[in-house]
Amino acid sequence: MEDKEKIKAAFDQIHAEDALKSSTKDYLSEHVYKKNKGPSVHLRRFAAAAACSLLVFLVGGSYLFFTPTAFISVDVNPSLELGINRFDRIVSVIGYNEDGRALADNLSIKYMDYTDALKSLLEDQDMEVYLTDDADVVLTVAGKDESQSSQILQNIESCMSQHKNVHCHTGDSEEIHSAHDAGLSFGKYQAWEILQELDADVTLEEVQDMTMTEIRDLIWKYSQEKFQEDPLAEDSEELEESETYIYEEDPVQSLHRHRHHGHSEDD
Repeated sequence: MEDKEKIKAAFDQIHAEDALKSSTKDYLSEHVYKKNKGPSVHLRRFAAAAACSLLVFLVGGSYLFFTPTAFISVDVNPSLELGINRFDRIVSVIGYNEDGRALADNLSIKYMDYTDALKSLLEDQDMEVYLTDDADVVLTVAGKDESQSSQILQNIESCMSQHKNVHCHTGDSEEIHSAHDAGLSFGKYQAWEILQELDADVTLEEVQDMTMTEIRDLIWKYSQEKFQEDPLAEDSEELEESETYIYEEDPVQSLHRHRHHGHSEDD
């Protein structure tokens, strides 16, 4: 009889525990889970909104960082263009002739400050081959933001002042697309335009693989010939200025200055 009572008591305890579990579950469902459901939804919505905002920030920041706002055309015989972002970092390095493309592939200057990048470029062993004693290195700066372009020009003139054959000047940002369509860097393209003013027969194909020293020498030669042929021409003042550049340290810079001065007067 005692054993039967113990067994009955044990079963009663099991039923009691099941009932307790069931009532506890109902209580939690009613008072805890339902109360937490609202805030959980809001939390998930907040997290999704935050994730979207972060994505927009990252995409926008990447666009600003990787978009060039100014360019430096580096022309010796290799022709390169360095794209500079609004934070003064190199974000693109593009070669515009065979030597330029080979050099661009071997350089490690992306994301460097542009002044440090130029110093590294001129000290690069692959570049040294082209930097003979009389080789001209022409750095042309162009960009739609005149303030940034002006500051870049000022900075590279300062940091390149110890290099005797490095010549720095501004370019016309409107001609960048024309230069690229012709397969030239915009620095060499503008040198060709100066040369063509003196000899209209000079073609883009002829200057494609010329060094900047060779282009300078042709400018020198043709300007002398033109002035000697007709020193009393109506445009003698222009010819005199063209002859003057021969005796200056930077002849290409002189013709660039005269060319832009002429454009300003036309405007």
